[in-house]
Amino acid sequence: MRPELSLADEVDALVTNVRELLGSSDPRDRGRAVHHLATGAGLLERQVLHDAQASGMTWAEIGRIYGVSRQAVHRKFASDTVVPADFFDGLMKELDADPEVVPALARAAHRTQQATKSA
Repeated sequence: MRPELSLADEVDALVTNVRELLGSSDPRDRGRAVHHLATGAGLLERQVLHDAQASGMTWAEIGRIYGVSRQAVHRKFASDTVVPADFFDGLMKELDADPEVVPALARAAHRTQQATKSA
């Protein structure tokens, strides 16, 4: 997704690209069209989910939209969870009693990042 475009503009660009490729007599172009459509729909879905989470929607609310349980939608999108921007500010205020907590959190975050990269 390109941040300079609205979601509607992204959909319009995707549909235009897919239509052009589907109009081709080359089966490779038509295959690319289906791939672009599936990939684009997935990216759009994740962007909308991120926006929903950032607005404060719960997994239960998102699950109702999908017609599934909160657990099912959480399993599908667990790796895409968005943490609200002010979450860490509030956390840091609560943790100011121990001066070692912040460096410990930084080390834990670094270990998590390294484990994610190597997986």
